[in-house]
Amino acid sequence: AYRLTDPLADLTTQVSRAGQNRYVQVGAVPAHKIRYVPNGVDTDRFRPDPAVRHQVRQSLGLGEAFTWLTVGRLEPAKDHLVLIRAFKKVASVHDQARLLIAGQGPLREMLEQAIAHAALEKHVQLLGLRRDISALLNAADSFVLSSLWEGMPNVLLEAAATALPIVATEVGGNAEIVMDRVNGYLVPPANPDALAETMQQVMNLPEEARQAMGAAGRAHVVQNFDMERIVDQWEALYQEQLERKGLI
Repeated sequence: AYRLTDPLADLTTQVSRAGQNRYVQVGAVPAHKIRYVPNGVDTDRFRPDPAVRHQVRQSLGLGEAFTWLTVGRLEPAKDHLVLIRAFKKVASVHDQARLLIAGQGPLREMLEQAIAHAALEKHVQLLGLRRDISALLNAADSFVLSSLWEGMPNVLLEAAATALPIVATEVGGNAEIVMDRVNGYLVPPANPDALAETMQQVMNLPEEARQAMGAAGRAHVVQNFDMERIVDQWEALYQEQLERKGLI
């Protein structure tokens, strides 16, 4: 479909360099007609807030438990079943660990059954649809994303902007946000053992090391994905195209 409709477009944009490269490799778009413009994030809205953290953790009854958060629709692409399998291994070593899953979708009943089958009812909470993701990110100690495929996930930008260390699968544009061993770790998809091992690795880090990871992630996002910077890129892109057509 992209090949057929490409002559109708002046330019195609892609939110990740991985996606841009793939489009060119499969012949969907000529290299000279595609431009990388990533998603942006409001780094003023998504930022660490100790007061919000205390309030939300109290409301969720988290206490001092090390808390993981994942956010996304409950659908096959996000591979929550592998995350639950991985977290069973984590909880067997860290009994106080908690996992919050925010999102709704067709797999909720299946996930509820998987959580019950793994005897993780006291460890895993399905939060459903939430409008307070920035607050939930503040309540978490680390973020995890188990997706089988991605483009440029906004939620990873939001997690990094909130200064959370991240464990994510090495798919799509994830590696453009998560710098392995700098602000988090990348693991192969569909591999619960690798995911569990890496999550435990993060939990075993000294607090200062996790804070340093979070700070590095926020700095990376502010420098490269802040919404104002991305808006400037879009404005420059439209300006360039209009000038090329002689419209301004």
